[in-house]
Amino acid sequence: MSDAKQTAETFSPTAASSIPSAGMDATQRVPAGATEPAEKSTLSTLAVQLVVIPLAVVLFCVALAGLFIWLTTERKGLDDYLNALRASSGQQRSQQAQYLLNYIQDSKRWQGIFDVTAQISADRDRFLATNPHAVADIVQVFQESKGQEPRTRRYLALVLGLLGDRAAVTALRDGLNDGDSETVKNCVWALGRLGDEDSALSIIQLTHNDEPSVRLMAVYVLGSMNTPQADGVLQASLNDPDELVKWNAAFGLANKGSASAWDVLTRLLDKDYVDRVTALMPREGRPLEENIQRYRMAAVACVAKLNPTKARPLLEKMSVTEPDLLVRNAAIQQLNKLNQNRHG
Repeated sequence: MSDAKQTAETFSPTAASSIPSAGMDATQRVPAGATEPAEKSTLSTLAVQLVVIPLAVVLFCVALAGLFIWLTTERKGLDDYLNALRASSGQQRSQQAQYLLNYIQDSKRWQGIFDVTAQISADRDRFLATNPHAVADIVQVFQESKGQEPRTRRYLALVLGLLGDRAAVTALRDGLNDGDSETVKNCVWALGRLGDEDSALSIIQLTHNDEPSVRLMAVYVLGSMNTPQADGVLQASLNDPDELVKWNAAFGLANKGSASAWDVLTRLLDKDYVDRVTALMPREGRPLEENIQRYRMAAVACVAKLNPTKARPLLEKMSVTEPDLLVRNAAIQQLNKLNQNRHG
């Protein structure tokens, strides 16, 4: 882009003065009004300096910002991303798959991977109606990329889950046997997002996978499925060697109303315990602090729902002694709900 140049004009108003004629008597006075043009000229100069020039600078900056926004605004559509994906290969295809994922995840479309509100579902339905070929094209590239650069299939599995079209189910089920654990994990999440109960038995098998991230996603998805075998698998996962798998199994059981999740959930309420176990986790697999907060706030809600009577003294203590203010506030909110239900 060529540099923009600003041309500034300098305005120099000339002050008019009253000059006496050569024949004027020295005793004659110059009328008082003769000095008024000079005063007006001074006011005009001040107005230009204090108002016109600053205003011009502001307008120029606004125009420059508008130009920048116009130049950086995304003008590519889905077809552009799909064409680039089909035309690429190797690492370049992985990059194009990531661009497509970012496009689908854009805040103007779905806000984020785990947001499943009704409004977002409506937006997705409109998007699919406008782009009826999208899922078939992405599935084709997903299948073609098997055994190649693994990141392509990782990203596209998430895209297919976000799009929410059951036409992708067969390809995603096949992805459960992929040699790349991240691709397997993302396919599990996508099938859970699609509500594919028929894949439950295959997902149950993945609760024995060597990779903790795969086991975690498997129990997370099973917690939202109605398959009868899921309850027993989730209870067994409460003894998983990985703490995050245990926690997600407990949430899944709590979601189903099972009291077997109680002990794990109440341990999550203890910040000292959580700090100790997370400090022992490998650095690369350790959850972020804000995610730990979410786990603990979810545990607060779960114990209040599972057994309000037993939860009350725990929440009362947390409302006073809990050092994490967000978690303390969650406990106070649950206590308020319990009190409302008691007096309601």
